[in-house]
Amino acid sequence: MSLGLDEEKAKAVEAETQVDDVYGKLRIIWLGILATLVVLFVVTRVVEAGPGGGLEVMVWGLLALGVAELSASFVLKQKMLRQAAEQRKPGLISTAYILAFALCESVGIFGLIAHFVTGSKYYYFFFVLSGFGLVLHKPQRDDVLAAVAGPGGVGEAKKQG
Repeated sequence: MSLGLDEEKAKAVEAETQVDDVYGKLRIIWLGILATLVVLFVVTRVVEAGPGGGLEVMVWGLLALGVAELSASFVLKQKMLRQAAEQRKPGLISTAYILAFALCESVGIFGLIAHFVTGSKYYYFFFVLSGFGLVLHKPQRDDVLAAVAGPGGVGEAKKQG
């Protein structure tokens, strides 16, 4: 029984359902990682800093590594999103976003390390960078739609039948 839906409409509805499913999961993961970053920052405010003493080189090294990871998160995500759209693999969308989230969160973890190991008073800068990166990596529904239905979206999938 078709319930008044032809095959093309059924494919479009299925594609929309898949897009909503993947997009919803990515939003939950994104919010969870953002919340984790906030918790890590609160921990640094509650727990006293490490002894420090002459470890400023380590702070600069961690900062350089953090900026490199933040930059890599954008490059890798865009490359994987393009590949997912070309190959129509929605699984790559999740991988791209989760990889970007993890790279951004690692910058915050470097801030945690800088706080506890070096006692640097500038550890919060790592959290600012990490949060900024995570906010910029907020999942976009269009990215998921491109991977599920191709570059033209669901409307294109209807035409292709």
